[in-house]
Amino acid sequence: MMFRLSLLPLLSGLLPLLSLPSLAAEEKGWDYRLAHQFSGRLSQVEKDLADIAAELPKLPAVPVADEGGTGGFASKHDTPVPPKEGDYSISLGFSAPGEVDLVVMVPARRYGVGGLDPQFGLPDSFTVDLYDEKGAIVGRIAEPSGLWADPVRAGHPFVFPVNPPVRAAGMKISATRLGPDSDSSQYLHAWAEAFAFAGERNLARGGSVRISEVKTPGAPWEWSIEYLVDGQTPLGLPEMPAGPHQNVGWMSDPKLRATDAVWLELDMGEVREFDAIRLFPAKRATSDLPSGFGFPRRFTVAVPAESPGEAPLVKEFSRSNPGHNPVVFPLGNWKGRRVRIGITELWKAYEKFPAFAALSEIELLRGEENVALGATAHAEGGMGTIIGSGSQYWNAASLTDGFGPEGKLVSERTWLLALGHRLELEERQYALRREAEAIISAWRKAGLATVVIFGAFGSVILVAYPIRYRLREKRQLAKARDRIAGDLHDEVGSNLGSIQMFADLAERRQGSSAELSRIQRIAAETVSAVRDIVWLLRPEGNHRIATVEHLRETCSIMLEPLEWKFSANEAAWQCEMSDESNRHLFLFLRESLHNILRHAGAEHVEIHVECDPKEFRLKITDDGCGIAPERLERPSTLRALRKRAESLNAKFALDSGPGRGTSLELDIPMQQKRRGKIAKPAADTPV
Repeated sequence: MMFRLSLLPLLSGLLPLLSLPSLAAEEKGWDYRLAHQFSGRLSQVEKDLADIAAELPKLPAVPVADEGGTGGFASKHDTPVPPKEGDYSISLGFSAPGEVDLVVMVPARRYGVGGLDPQFGLPDSFTVDLYDEKGAIVGRIAEPSGLWADPVRAGHPFVFPVNPPVRAAGMKISATRLGPDSDSSQYLHAWAEAFAFAGERNLARGGSVRISEVKTPGAPWEWSIEYLVDGQTPLGLPEMPAGPHQNVGWMSDPKLRATDAVWLELDMGEVREFDAIRLFPAKRATSDLPSGFGFPRRFTVAVPAESPGEAPLVKEFSRSNPGHNPVVFPLGNWKGRRVRIGITELWKAYEKFPAFAALSEIELLRGEENVALGATAHAEGGMGTIIGSGSQYWNAASLTDGFGPEGKLVSERTWLLALGHRLELEERQYALRREAEAIISAWRKAGLATVVIFGAFGSVILVAYPIRYRLREKRQLAKARDRIAGDLHDEVGSNLGSIQMFADLAERRQGSSAELSRIQRIAAETVSAVRDIVWLLRPEGNHRIATVEHLRETCSIMLEPLEWKFSANEAAWQCEMSDESNRHLFLFLRESLHNILRHAGAEHVEIHVECDPKEFRLKITDDGCGIAPERLERPSTLRALRKRAESLNAKFALDSGPGRGTSLELDIPMQQKRRGKIAKPAADTPV
């Protein structure tokens, strides 16, 4: 006795941590609470996870949707490992040598029948080297491996800082292990884009690409070695989340022809120098439009003459849809206060769909500086201010506000570094979550071991208390169910019976009417529904009639206006199903009889029940108007009955046709509970 009392303080400390019924509704389990109370490391892990969760929304994310643009480079090979070193290599010659301080590789992606593959053709391992003007390797930048086993990297770019910077004229990407092509017996090597930054300048853009052997995958995707250095990625615009902003872009009026002219003008307020113009495509207004839907196919950039005798500056450009990628167009050494963009050919993919011009931002560049930020924008042929999704607007002012459709526009370098930082945080987040799970698992094992030990000495306390608690809860639940059933039977059932009686009296005094008949029918059906509920709420006791007998009573109430016949074999009168199965069975029966009364126009209904050790069968037949074949083909026809059959894991069969009535059959797999001998009605005669 003294030993048992000495255990009570320790047990009182452990019992609140265990998953007793009173704690079952809490979000965290007993194992978490145990680990959190005794492990200081778990609290630190949770703090680190909270810090990461607060930082992630401030960073750009890798998109899942198709952002358009060029696919990149892809090549097929016969073996997963190169036969000799350098066989599966790509050499990129820079547009000009420079001090490389950052290299970024963007994986290719493909959308197929299985959904998005965000790392299409990604090698399991590869190397990145820089070489000089003579082709000699001057530095290995990266040598990642085991990429296929990475659970976090799903389309994230590879970001490799180079510190200290290395002067180079090109770089070489060498795959050392390839993955199989799902469409052939060969192996794939693919990339969407390669960047080599010297400060803010991408040296790889527009450079030369050399590869020893190229066997591009087939349609529908287009792959080309030039796409590897065209500046386009599947990652969308270079934007950083910056909180809510109203201006999403600018869109022209709908034009009937692609050649209907539209012009835009930027007024910088003073003469400024610039050497290029960068256009940012607009976010698609509807999901059926491709990314970059309103990017102009042909346009001119002009600086009007500011004084007499001065010649205007004009340059014409043409461009296919770049998707959700900004496009830079070189101008030369220009200067001016006002810049006019004349769009002479619009995007128009469908004959009957109007043409639009649409952009989210226009930048005039002097080097990497945008000198048009905050300039006044005017447009002819624009729709003015248009309300977009949420509180966003399409208007000309958004063309020079420094924001894209999703956030603040930043340089490609800043954006790619932010994506790299996001990957670091997500990998850290993944590792911390696994660590937290390991800590909780260890304490779970320790807690279970402790419970087993205490169970050997205190089984009476640890077993009897929960059993007594559950028995008390079960008794209280049974009392509550019996009280509810009694109230429904005595109060609601009595009131409904009174309604039906008064409707009968009114009919005898005033004559029959559609309204009184409807009141009588609804009251009778509701009485039947209440009887079903009361029957289900009282699952125990000899006062409760059997399932089939209750089915028969329901039929007698609902089919009172018709001729009907109910029959069942001997085994059916002596078997029962679970309460949940009974509920779905009664709802199936009631819905079927409702359909007959409301729609069939039947005069005679037959209900037959059979039961054997494997199945409980219910068959309902009427001589009504039947169901036309075209109605049977509609998914909405008899949807409620099909759902009930699905809930019962039952087979549902239907035979019907115009003028020949309807037959429904439900075959329920039996897991029955036997009752004592139940007497069936004296005769199964028509009523």
